[in-house]
Amino acid sequence: MNEPELDPPAALEKLTARIEPLRELESVRLDAALGRVLGADVIATLDVPPFDNAAMDGYALRAADHAATLRVVGRALAGHPFDGLLGPGQAVRIMTGAALPSGADAVALQEDVRGDSERITVDSSVAPGLNVRPRGEQFDRGTAVLKRGRKLRSYDLGLAAAAGARALTVVRRVRVGVLSTGDELLDPPAPPASSEQYDGNRPMLCASLAHDGFEIVDLGIVGDRDEALNASLAAAGRHGLDAVLSTGGVAQGDADIVRRQGMLEFIPLALRPGRGIAFGRMELDGHAFWYVGMPGNAVAAYVVYHLVTAPLLAHLAGAREERPLFVEVPLSRATRTRAGRVDWRRGRFIVRDGRVAVELLAQQGSSMLRTLSEADALVGIGPEPTTAAGQPVPVIPLAALP
Repeated sequence: MNEPELDPPAALEKLTARIEPLRELESVRLDAALGRVLGADVIATLDVPPFDNAAMDGYALRAADHAATLRVVGRALAGHPFDGLLGPGQAVRIMTGAALPSGADAVALQEDVRGDSERITVDSSVAPGLNVRPRGEQFDRGTAVLKRGRKLRSYDLGLAAAAGARALTVVRRVRVGVLSTGDELLDPPAPPASSEQYDGNRPMLCASLAHDGFEIVDLGIVGDRDEALNASLAAAGRHGLDAVLSTGGVAQGDADIVRRQGMLEFIPLALRPGRGIAFGRMELDGHAFWYVGMPGNAVAAYVVYHLVTAPLLAHLAGAREERPLFVEVPLSRATRTRAGRVDWRRGRFIVRDGRVAVELLAQQGSSMLRTLSEADALVGIGPEPTTAAGQPVPVIPLAALP
């Protein structure tokens, strides 16, 4: 009996339930933490901002005095505060970011003020707190500004620094091996024979894995023989790998060596290109690791990696759910597909009647890696057999993917 095909969310729910995330932690400098997964909350060591300060250039004053002519008694710059006490009928020239003088409770914008360096008149009403960033507006000391399980972006590192962190506790990197199967494959610059071709899958996947923050071991090309695959997998223990990804060999042909591995289960996927993955926990020579066998066609491997494999690895890395960004964009022309699956085609964004739409490329072969370089997005067509022109469809901008 054939297993039911699963859409990516259902497949991820099923498979992540089997994977225990890594728990080994390490401390890294802030400048080395980009793309890492936080292993502990980042706790603020101070209030931010640490003092009331001006949100705009202007004059610090008491809001109750705004209708009077005010005497300018000093100046405050960022890093150079006015040290006196602001009294009734007084104002201090103040620049953005400067500490609000003691006694002041508002800032009048410089464009709302008339006068000279000694006396000013405010032409607009002023309420307490106007143009003031209060102490602790962003967060208070002791606040968890970043939560465990977050994959760190550049702005997260800026936030951590602003909160007083110099180093962060992160989950150790997931170590991933990558291999391609196929007697027909070779690497440049070796000249290909008439029945050979260069392998684009490993460079593509290694680049995606590096972008996603994983440690990579290139296991090379494996010929279509069980003993060749077993020899390559034996390297998983020597390298201390947590996971191995492969492309090719997952169909049901005579040379599909991955599908024949007894420790792996074939998971049918309700998508195209791809159809399914070989998945399981393997143990060789006392070392255990997760294995994900993906399709051999390059576009299928790319789609399956981003929709299924990358989220699985993120879960293994201890990250909270990481899935591609989907937006809905009208389809420029009607199209058809086989019912029951979502066909992820390549498309370009166009502007029609002042609105953005997505237009499918003419060529959609699952082995045509060139179509990804020519496209702006992956476009989900289905699971209904027909999609009308103008109908919103799920789109993943390729700019959001490595």
